[in-house]
Amino acid sequence: MTSESQEGDDEEESVTMTLEEADTNSDNELSQEELEALTVAQLKALAQELEITLTATTKAEIIAEILAAQEANEEQQGG
Repeated sequence: MTSESQEGDDEEESVTMTLEEADTNSDNELSQEELEALTVAQLKALAQELEITLTATTKAEIIAEILAAQEANEEQQGG
């Protein structure tokens, strides 16, 4: 059980680092693969932090909305 607990901690650390990177590097977009590594709760928290209003309910749809919002944001910034 100890190894499972440690694995869970490592995974949580990795996800936290990804969320922190998204917060500190607002110019850097998260890839689909990076988003797929997150849980639905983490995706919803990320969307809230990035001020993205979600209408989707499934993980795949949430990821699609975040990616679309990132794309739209990039276009607005002229990049």
